[in-house]
Amino acid sequence: MRRSEYIGLAERLLEHEANNTTDSAEDTYTVPVADYLDEARWNNEMEAIFKRLPLMLAYTDELREPGSYKTIEAVGVPVLITRGKDGMVHAFLNVCSHRGAAVVTDECGTASRFMCPYHGWTFNDQGALIGVADKHKFGEVDTEAKGLKELACEERGGLIFVVLTPGVPMDIEAHLGGMLDEIESLGIENWHIYKQVELPGANWKVCYDGYLEGYHFATLHTNTIFTFSANNIMAYDSYGPHQRIGFPHHNLGELRTKPQEEWETGEGMSVIRTLFPHVSMAGSDQGGLISQLIPGPTPEQSRTIQTYIYAMQPSTDEERAAMDASVEMTVGAVRDEDYATGFGIQKGMSTGANEEFTFGKNELGLHKFHQWVNFYAEGKPESERPNP
Repeated sequence: MRRSEYIGLAERLLEHEANNTTDSAEDTYTVPVADYLDEARWNNEMEAIFKRLPLMLAYTDELREPGSYKTIEAVGVPVLITRGKDGMVHAFLNVCSHRGAAVVTDECGTASRFMCPYHGWTFNDQGALIGVADKHKFGEVDTEAKGLKELACEERGGLIFVVLTPGVPMDIEAHLGGMLDEIESLGIENWHIYKQVELPGANWKVCYDGYLEGYHFATLHTNTIFTFSANNIMAYDSYGPHQRIGFPHHNLGELRTKPQEEWETGEGMSVIRTLFPHVSMAGSDQGGLISQLIPGPTPEQSRTIQTYIYAMQPSTDEERAAMDASVEMTVGAVRDEDYATGFGIQKGMSTGANEEFTFGKNELGLHKFHQWVNFYAEGKPESERPNP
């Protein structure tokens, strides 16, 4: 994290701690429960948000070497991501141009070419059709027109973004805006994946809501997150639809006992960065947890890929044990506390007990998130773009 940004967050959080206050909205905000349940609404979210905005689908660490590849399915779209011989990342629909079979069935690996397992058509790592099995029997094929369908793909700050709809361009600098500097300051391109865990979840917005506030720490996370992080205090910043939230640790006040130049960047707080519409990043400039939240096949389902990624991998048994304990604590908190509660919320919504949810002034991140979902899903004009 940039030190100037850290100092600013720390000063704001110290003031909030002293005054028992938090960054907040001017008023409460309501969202109809139907927005979580309605299938037509959900379809609009998938088409207007998840299939047209940049999604973070891979890490530099997964595709470091030319020839490396990864497959992933997001909202029903099968994707193949490669690093070509040109050193650039490329993304394609993982769909053969002959009869539509999945060209690559492995999750990851290294290859300079990919042969469809159905009829043996072969493509290179930049998507071009380079081989038709028994071409003299098949007939004429315009190989230049029969490559894999390419998707817009960009790599920034150790993260790889893809747009799921062919032909839709990507301007990643415009999309990320001021959050791009935040990401690049972390140095994720030099980090290494330690472990990945996939968790099932309820509706994607039910799950995502929990990443955007610390109002629940003391009650839901009594023996996990709340053991080190204070409840219901935050320093909040937004960058278009993306957000950064600083949560103070219980020991934040120790900063008052030493000169500011001795404060260590990141000391006394946790910082959560969210990349709209589906990524939460929790950690420091030494690494942490990145969660990719992907809607499932129905409004009631989602899945989250949790990636524990660090600048330095453990080198001793003691370091490995400590890291494993940290990972297990975080997995347990999300799986057994956040997401278990989310499944309960999903069931509760279907009863009709609530017609709307009210987000408090202290839940500012939820206000902003749902305003941006509404903006895209309802196709609102630029004049109604949410305020920063």
